[in-house]
Amino acid sequence: MGFGLSEGIDMGYGWGRGQGKGRGRGRGGYGGYGGYGMGYGPGYGPGFQQPGMGQYTSIPPPPPGALRVAASVDENAGINSRISTRFARSMYMAIIDISAGKVVNVNIVPNPAANAMGGAGMMVAQWLVSCGVRVVIGSSYGPNAGGALAQAGITTHTVQPGTPVIEALRQLGLVKE
Repeated sequence: MGFGLSEGIDMGYGWGRGQGKGRGRGRGGYGGYGGYGMGYGPGYGPGFQQPGMGQYTSIPPPPPGALRVAASVDENAGINSRISTRFARSMYMAIIDISAGKVVNVNIVPNPAANAMGGAGMMVAQWLVSCGVRVVIGSSYGPNAGGALAQAGITTHTVQPGTPVIEALRQLGLVKE
């Protein structure tokens, strides 16, 4: 059986292939319509969710010229949300757009992989890529999430858990406010 996450992205992680419902095929594991596992299997497309997974939140693309940053957080307190001790299984992801050294948009959204039965690192990495994230902030990264983010060209930064997101952005020099 294959598990596809979102339309149009095929990062090619894992073994096997899966045939997607409808519009296409994915190769090499996690992907838009790819399978996760050995051999052939159905790759479920849009609308399918792995048991235990949260709902994927559609995030509009970042404004032109803005840098999109994601941070793993365990609360929904806006820009003052604190960095989680976990990355792929944090309760929320803060999606922040930065332009000219200023925060222009903050979305705190439920992490769709927080309660996944397995493969949370790959799932959240693929979702962040589909959201247009270029930089990620967390307190630690598992090998699957870290590898997937690196392969996608996403820069990862490590900060102390409990640090407010705005403070982490200042420490990293991403905002000047």
